[in-house]
Amino acid sequence: MTSSQSTSPSAKTSEPMSSHFASIQRFGSDLPEESPGRVLHWFRQVVTLLAITAFHATLSFSALAMILIAIRGFFFAPGLSLIGMLGLAATAIAAVTVGAFQTLIVTRYEEYPFHWLLARRLRRVIAKRRHAIVEPRDASSRFCEVVPKDRWKLLRMETAADLVYLRIDEDGVWMEGDRQRYHFPPKCILGAMPQSFSPAGGWTQLHAAMIYVRTVNGPEEIPVIYRDFSFAEMGSGERRRQRDQMVEAVCEIARGSEYEPISMPEDVRELAEPAGTDSLNPYAPPRMVSHTGA
Repeated sequence: MTSSQSTSPSAKTSEPMSSHFASIQRFGSDLPEESPGRVLHWFRQVVTLLAITAFHATLSFSALAMILIAIRGFFFAPGLSLIGMLGLAATAIAAVTVGAFQTLIVTRYEEYPFHWLLARRLRRVIAKRRHAIVEPRDASSRFCEVVPKDRWKLLRMETAADLVYLRIDEDGVWMEGDRQRYHFPPKCILGAMPQSFSPAGGWTQLHAAMIYVRTVNGPEEIPVIYRDFSFAEMGSGERRRQRDQMVEAVCEIARGSEYEPISMPEDVRELAEPAGTDSLNPYAPPRMVSHTGA
């Protein structure tokens, strides 16, 4: 906070109020000075899908070709020298290795290694912005996706509503996205919970951190999933462990429930606030409603 803000009377009255609500701003409309990214543009999604298809087709063709070469050499080319036999054996081993590598990717993390391409594109988008709230190259930032629950079972090219770089510190949760900018101050965070699901048509299980925040329109849940795992971290157990660490980090700074319980019974709320009257607490949100996504 600048010195002018700290001495301004309006800042003293508005800052506490704003700190109790999440800030979710869309680039181009809420933030006209910042242009939205195009990482999630439909054309790029088609290109990425074609690249994934070509990648797996190349692996499958390579493995099949090497297997056929090995079979032909062993059974239909008599009189091979020792060097020829060793070459065919190496070809067979390479075919098995390529097949095992592809099976590992399909069954553990289908989007590897193309999430790195998306992360690189988003870094370029953020680098062009003047007032980005997250620096992607910082060690504390992580590449994530925001996937609303109503998309978890959809079979589509991209289920993410936004791709973001996330940072968690004592001042809250900060996310600089392709489409939106997010800041969740500690006083607006009601809590976080872990949840896992299997996407439609996928073999792997994804692990989301459900971050519950208070907005001016009522409580909302923001499902955030890490997407920058290295090849050695593709196992479901390791991804679940890192998700749990994010949930713990969010819960450690959450202060929103100190102002309004995350689940207040309706009958108690009605007794505390008679029908037709507004709460005297300026920080109390509307009645809990069901909101999913960003």
